[in-house]
Amino acid sequence: MKNLSILGFTSLLACSMLFVVCKSESHLENPYKEKTEKELETLSNEKHSKIIALANPKECTDPNDWKIIDIQTVCGTNHIPYHRSVDKTTLQNMINDYNKLMEIYQPMMAPRINCTTYRKPLDVICKEGKATIKYE
Repeated sequence: MKNLSILGFTSLLACSMLFVVCKSESHLENPYKEKTEKELETLSNEKHSKIIALANPKECTDPNDWKIIDIQTVCGTNHIPYHRSVDKTTLQNMINDYNKLMEIYQPMMAPRINCTTYRKPLDVICKEGKATIKYE
């Protein structure tokens, strides 16, 4: 009986904690929601430059040293090459933040620009010392 009480209490506590965590995350505001279009443009350029700088720390000499990661742009999903030596967690966190910015900025810009159609990335190739994505 005592074990049943402890099990019931533990289950109730776990469910309560799960509810609080899920509820608090579902109400997180996008930190870029109140920014102006000009502020979003400046921030997107700065953040994108930092992502590219982190992702491409070296000259490309061997395409096998590179991987592909998705990133959002004003035209939708795009892809960037990143070196295997890069801390993927740090890179992914930077991209996640950038993608939040794009959630707000993309609807403002997409109607005014001519976007190319989505192409599936195949691999990374080295072209003049730079990692480049090869598409279908």
